[in-house]
This record gives sequence, C-alpha cells and structure tokens, in this order.
Amino acid sequence: MSVPQSHRKKSRFEVFHNMAMLQKELVLDLMTDFGITRMTNLGEAQFLDIKFERIVNLCGDIVGDTNRANAIYVTNKLEYERRRLYQDQAIANCKVLKQELQSIVDVITGLNINKYKRPVLMIDKEINLIKAWRKSDIKFKKKL
Repeated sequence: MSVPQSHRKKSRFEVFHNMAMLQKELVLDLMTDFGITRMTNLGEAQFLDIKFERIVNLCGDIVGDTNRANAIYVTNKLEYERRRLYQDQAIANCKVLKQELQSIVDVITGLNINKYKRPVLMIDKEINLIKAWRKSDIKFKKKL
C-alpha cells in the first residue's frame, strides 16, 4: 500500500544534513577560537586566522561538490563519471579538512582537544555517507 503523495514526508538527504551540521559546528568553534585557553604569541594568532579561513573554504567546497554531484541526473556514462568525480572531490576535501584540524592541534598550545573530537567524528561520518551514496550510484552505471 502506497502513501498518497500529499501525505508523504519530505526526504532528508543525510549527506547534506550532516555537512550542514558540521559546518555550523565548525563555524561556532571558529568563533570561540576552538577552546584556546591562552595565546602565546602573535604567530599562533596569525596561523589560526589562516587555518580558520581555510576550514571555512573547505566546508564550502564540500557543500559545493555534493550539490554539483546531486544536480547531475545520470543518463549516460559521462554524466555518471562526472557525478563520481564530484563525490570523490568531496571525500578528498573532507580528508583535507581533517588534516587542517590536526595541524591546529599539532601547532597551537593551550587547546581544548576535546572540542576536536565531535567535528572529526562528523567528518568521518560525512566521508562514510558520501561513500555509501557513491556505492548506491553503481546501479546507474549498470543501467548504462
């Protein structure tokens, strides 16, 4: 028995939802300097400014790549490969985002490292969601 279209709930694409939550959390953490208790020198402050800008740009790139991949309706092999490329770029940007967070932990003294656990777990979840999405797209390739 099917549900009438007017009574269906709007589907939530988990890849986008998780990335929106991750982006929101990272921006809020950036605004509170990731729990830094003390800034030892001006060099660390400049380093953080550079990393913060890089993190915001990477989040935007991930959202853009997933949106571009989702916008492609696969009807031929070229579209499938283009969609796959955007998904791969999103995964690569997630990994770079994790490395950027790790570099902050490695360089800055006086960090509250517990603030990094949740974003890193969310990045791992995003990678797994994109990989699952990519795996589910194999059905398109088989139909081509």
